Amino acid sequence: MYARVIDGQVVRVGLPRAGVINGRTVSNYHLQPEAVLLAEGWLPLELNQPEYNPEIQTLNLVGYTIQSNKVIANYEVVVMMPTLDSRLEAAEAVLMDILEAMM
Repeated sequence: MYARVIDGQVVRVGLPRAGVINGRTVSNYHLQPEAVLLAEGWLPLELNQPEYNPEIQTLNLVGYTIQSNKVIANYEVVVMMPTLDSRLEAAEAVLMDILEAMM
């Protein structure tokens, strides 16, 4: 995966299938040699994703670190808000425990 950097900012992630090289539209742009992509401002993109539990957490992009030879996408772990269904299931389980204890 690649990121395009213009004036020190990431302006696009992922190579397009068509692009402009030397003022001409080129198909299969995403298949160009790495030297051409680097000359056009595209740098390899590395994902910096911490470990997380996808059942209760998600990843949030916090920004990019732009280096001379690559771009690093930095993520943080965010705890997901419980859904209404999951809260209802938990409440139902508690009620069932109470009813069983009363019998």
